[in-house]
Amino acid sequence: MRSRSNRERGAAAVETALVALVLIFLTVGAAEYGLAMRDHLSVTGATREGARVGAAAGDEPGADCRILEATAGGLQSLDADEVMEVRVFEANPLTGRQMRYRPSVSGDDPVKLRCGGGWFEIESSWLESTRDNDGVDRDWLGVEVVFDHDWLTGVFLFDGSACSRGTVVGVECWSQETIMHIEPDPTP
Repeated sequence: MRSRSNRERGAAAVETALVALVLIFLTVGAAEYGLAMRDHLSVTGATREGARVGAAAGDEPGADCRILEATAGGLQSLDADEVMEVRVFEANPLTGRQMRYRPSVSGDDPVKLRCGGGWFEIESSWLESTRDNDGVDRDWLGVEVVFDHDWLTGVFLFDGSACSRGTVVGVECWSQETIMHIEPDPTP
């Protein structure tokens, strides 16, 4: 029986190291993309819920507060500082009317999910009272969440955050929006 030479043992060690490196990269990539997909799906569900509530609320007073609370309910899987803003907008490119809100985050406190101090208004050009929910040409309401996804490992291609801190909306930020037709006013 022949024993293996040092050369054969060295080649086996190099091959093992190369295969292990590829397996580690695949494992980290799968974990990173899985967590990113979880965040994306959470935000998608949150925007849908906010748009559903907004479509039903129409031009009622306090509609934006209900939209923000419904949206925030779907954002429970995100960390407090990952939500950059929530935008309630008219889905009409000619007007560009919108309401933009930034969540209140202080230190290690979680995002305040209740209206009345939990959200700061950034822009207001589409007030609840101006939304049209009468007739056949009712407004289309959209809800958009702009968020940041911090990569867990910070290695390989997964380094840094998707959104540069300090800028609320930029090309690096991730966002998701849902648009729905405002429901007709039930009163005659």
